[in-house]
Amino acid sequence: MNLFWPSLLMGSFLTLGLPALAENPRLDIDYETTTLDGASVEQGAIRVIASYTPIDYQADEIGHNLRYQLFYNGELRLSVESTAAMFAGIELIDLDGNGTAEVVVQTFTGGAHCCMAYTTYAWQNEQFKPIYFDYLDAGGGRFEDLNGDGKTEFVTLDNAFFYSFSSYAGSYPPSVILTYENGQYQDATAEFSAHLEAVVANMREVIEDPEFAGRIDKNGVLAGYVAQSIRLGQYRQAWQYMLTHYDRTDDWGLYTYTDAAEVVQTYPDFPTALYAFLQDLGYLDASGRPQSMVDRSPVVAEREQF
Repeated sequence: MNLFWPSLLMGSFLTLGLPALAENPRLDIDYETTTLDGASVEQGAIRVIASYTPIDYQADEIGHNLRYQLFYNGELRLSVESTAAMFAGIELIDLDGNGTAEVVVQTFTGGAHCCMAYTTYAWQNEQFKPIYFDYLDAGGGRFEDLNGDGKTEFVTLDNAFFYSFSSYAGSYPPSVILTYENGQYQDATAEFSAHLEAVVANMREVIEDPEFAGRIDKNGVLAGYVAQSIRLGQYRQAWQYMLTHYDRTDDWGLYTYTDAAEVVQTYPDFPTALYAFLQDLGYLDASGRPQSMVDRSPVVAEREQF
């Protein structure tokens, strides 16, 4: 039996290594990296020079320890200072297959489960335009050409599902797949049905495995299963499956709280809580109709340095 996808990602997360495509120049920084001074990667007109020193956790203040410069045709066009805790990566990927590589920078913020920060620098209008992702859990994601069209997708998870109906380890979030075109990422998850079907099959395998029967976090898998099935146009079948298999004794997710830990909403059971949750995230509209084209992209307008 396969383990939950977050668990599978953790193996690559420990070495920062999101699988790099063979032709993509890449700089990797991990817990064994002492320093980098002027290390560079380049592809075509794009070149990046980076310097790194490990964080001094004994210092009174932790400052920027990762610096990189972006060049176009040999001319310095952008300098960036950032902070990387133990892991980082800089990779040149031609995401849209137009002959000019994008610069993808990954940094780890530190913590038991969180987080990977991604920034894509796209050469547009004679400058490098930054595109920020919100912080991503479970190792972040991976860049991969899923359908063999020569363009690279970003494959990740809907992080809203972590802890919503079970523990982190017991959660199985649905897929989020982004395509990149014209300097923008778009949520194109519903277009990759083969990938979605494979994940749905694994979710059912987890739910129906006899060894899983006695665990208390089944609802955390079923929540992701219903959302993933909505993307496939299989909402009614998935909802009936959930009603048959959910744990009626588990009250995780039946209460919502204020920041002061005061209960503001109580749901009578898991199906009711899941229905409201899927509406809040846009998988279901206000009338309860499934929305396979929901936008769950982690792209944000800006992101404060941690």
